[in-house]
Amino acid sequence: MSKALDSQRTYALIGTGGCGKTSLAEMLLFQSGVINRLGAIEEGTTTLDYEPEEIKRRGSIQPGFATFLWNKDRHFLMDVPGDTNFTGDLPYLLMGVDAAVLVIDAVDGVRPLTRRIWNAVREAGLPSFVFINKMDRDRADFDMAFNGLSSVLGMKPVTLYMPVMTDGVFTGVVDILGGKALMFGENGAVTEALIPDAIADEAALLHDTTVENIAESDEELMEKYLEEGSLSACRRSSTTGFPTSGCSASRWRPTRPPSSTPTATNAPPAMKARLAASSSRPLRTRSPASSTWCA
Repeated sequence: MSKALDSQRTYALIGTGGCGKTSLAEMLLFQSGVINRLGAIEEGTTTLDYEPEEIKRRGSIQPGFATFLWNKDRHFLMDVPGDTNFTGDLPYLLMGVDAAVLVIDAVDGVRPLTRRIWNAVREAGLPSFVFINKMDRDRADFDMAFNGLSSVLGMKPVTLYMPVMTDGVFTGVVDILGGKALMFGENGAVTEALIPDAIADEAALLHDTTVENIAESDEELMEKYLEEGSLSACRRSSTTGFPTSGCSASRWRPTRPPSSTPTATNAPPAMKARLAASSSRPLRTRSPASSTWCA
């Protein structure tokens, strides 16, 4: 395989309408430096929903495409519409990607249409990552959304990051395999910390369960786990399970200084205008989230 292809990541953001796929794409573009202002669905200022009808509906009606660099890897993402009126092409769209990111709303959990979308991913045989979104919203329930992955979709998810809730506020995540907490600070700062005592036992249990589920996905990994009782980081990356993280794509305090105005030479005129205008939009103030390590 050529070096260029080896460092290329091509994936689709999939999920039901309103679960936050376009907001997740917006955050990935912001964190990677492609755009320097965060757009919002409510304001009609996101990069990928640029058509007048999308702005009016506050939702995607056609696939959106974007590319960015992250850790020297070239990422190509496809933002797939989740409205039932525009999901007919999903099986064909999945033929053009190497993986899928299934976005789940932490408030509503696994919806009826999610099963249909997930079945299309299974038929395509794509490796998948589950992003439980909107953990900063009222009534967000990570356990409910996570349990729905197995009870409704029949998958065997493995938890990579679990949310830290402080008095009902989403304040950080626990790196399950790393055994540490990542807490949100002012202006988007993220600091490492000890896992809070209130959830330390739950995190330890999740760690053991996650490692066991990873080991069960491969005979070689299972033998290694039985012999050593643990799995190294390099071995974890070869698993075939469904890694899951609880996050929030729509709320953040930007930490990058504004960069030069981004350009898209092959983009439609409406998208070019949106990108050109991004440098003149006022800087949005958002509460911290965890999209950085979910990319």
